[in-house]
Amino acid sequence: MADDFNNSIQRSITMVKGDTLSFGFQVSGLEGQEPDEIFFTCKEHIEDSEPVFQLSLGDGIEKRSYDAETDTLTYGVRVAPELTQDVELGKYFYDLELDINEDVLTLMKGSLSIEWEVKS
Repeated sequence: MADDFNNSIQRSITMVKGDTLSFGFQVSGLEGQEPDEIFFTCKEHIEDSEPVFQLSLGDGIEKRSYDAETDTLTYGVRVAPELTQDVELGKYFYDLELDINEDVLTLMKGSLSIEWEVKS
């Protein structure tokens, strides 16, 4: 529908069980201010209270750079192999959330499929 608005990017992610998942993202327009916290959370069911795993700023999410000219912060996310090596194959849910001041912004959300590997 043309009138729909969603401030987060919806993206499906597929990874191999026990492998490393790594990606970067950029945030601009914060006028040099850095987020208070960033979380990448994966759950089996959206309503679960406990995540399958959760990364946070300084623990799986790292600031890579800041370009003052374009006011762009660049971050890297790394899901370490041990976080999925004992997870059952299947489809999970994730979101990437940024907290700054009193605001909470969901940057990305979607499904995270964990697939089989041939070599074990």
